[in-house]
Amino acid sequence: MSSPRGGVLVLDANGQGGLHVVRSLGRRGVPVTAGSHRRRSLGGVSRYSDGTYRYPDPEDRAEVFLDHLEAYLDDVAHFAVIPVRDRTSVLLSKHKERLEATGTEVAVADWSTFERTYDKGRFFGLTDPLAVPQPSTVTPASVEDVRKIASDVPYPAVVKPRSKTAWDDSGRCHYTEIDDANYVESPAELVETYQRVLDDNPFLEATDHYPLVQEYVDGETTTTVVLADGGKILAHFQEQRVRTDPASGGNSTVLRALDDPQMLEYAAAVVEALDWTGPAMVEFMRTPDGDYSLIEMNGRYWGSVPFAIERGVDFPWLHYKQLRGVSSRATSSYRTDGLHQRLLNEDLLWLGEQLERGRFAAVLPFLWTCVVANQTFSSRTDPVPSLVALWQTATIGACALPRGLGRLSPTAGDLQSPVRSATRRLLDVLSPS
Repeated sequence: MSSPRGGVLVLDANGQGGLHVVRSLGRRGVPVTAGSHRRRSLGGVSRYSDGTYRYPDPEDRAEVFLDHLEAYLDDVAHFAVIPVRDRTSVLLSKHKERLEATGTEVAVADWSTFERTYDKGRFFGLTDPLAVPQPSTVTPASVEDVRKIASDVPYPAVVKPRSKTAWDDSGRCHYTEIDDANYVESPAELVETYQRVLDDNPFLEATDHYPLVQEYVDGETTTTVVLADGGKILAHFQEQRVRTDPASGGNSTVLRALDDPQMLEYAAAVVEALDWTGPAMVEFMRTPDGDYSLIEMNGRYWGSVPFAIERGVDFPWLHYKQLRGVSSRATSSYRTDGLHQRLLNEDLLWLGEQLERGRFAAVLPFLWTCVVANQTFSSRTDPVPSLVALWQTATIGACALPRGLGRLSPTAGDLQSPVRSATRRLLDVLSPS
């Protein structure tokens, strides 16, 4: 069994990022196999997918996933394999040489480079000398270290993971995310919170993956997403998060495009310092005075890649040409009009949070966005994934509504915690990161 010459295997094809990589390359005539650990993925039901590949869940046993993928690539010829989410990007980067022995190009940076963005402590150590504004960041290696530096930390501050994902000795993947409870206002609260994070996530100590302590930066989250080659930006796109879930800061639910030379200059300095090649997202906080503060960089595809494609910067196609060694003219122009509703499911969670807090007027901007914004999954030429995503959204919406009604009904309110847990599990079906 073999795929056509030049075929690409796209992993994580059930998420919006993976789906749009499949669509982008398939529209250009590139043979695409949609890979996912789920039996039926959004990319797999796309008209632009030429085949599917189901692999073991990389979150359960990393080595089982790697063995299965290696055997598949040995048996089925592909030009390249493209990981989209964090978990697959990390594993393919760490084992790039092993997988490329199959004759397949692994479309992610090698580990010595990728780790510079994966480990946020190391990342800020590398970017600290740059003329790029960034928050004060400390990398403790124990709670005792935190006690020693607590009085010197600028407050408010946040306890944040060195990376979103980490694997324990059994090969199981763990996620560490930030919520309102990670923000602290005093030395005592910092020590208490840091200890709680370790207690809640015992694998962090077991793997020496101690969280960072970082100065909190107020403002609006903005990003510059790029395709780079040897530290030089070949294409870029900029966006601002209009709404997030949770509202205090999290995954973007509604976005608008930006065109800001200052943010691009800062992003270019970071990309050059890391000598980056491939797709990446450089995240900033735009402060009330109009300047930018560097927050992080992720060395992989990002959740809002369909927004950039729709606005005129087709990153997957440009990335494929880069892998093929085909030079492309630098892309710097794109449309900045309109809004993009990145994930209706998570925007429903945003609305649920507003209703929980009694902000019932939030229904109006939510409905207005549904009418005027571009929708992530919407495609007249490829309707099946859109219909599947709509069904999943309707299911999640039915779960999210009681969160708001909980303010009016004690019985419904008792359901808030399990409802949100169930909703989060459903959201993982579509999660891009």
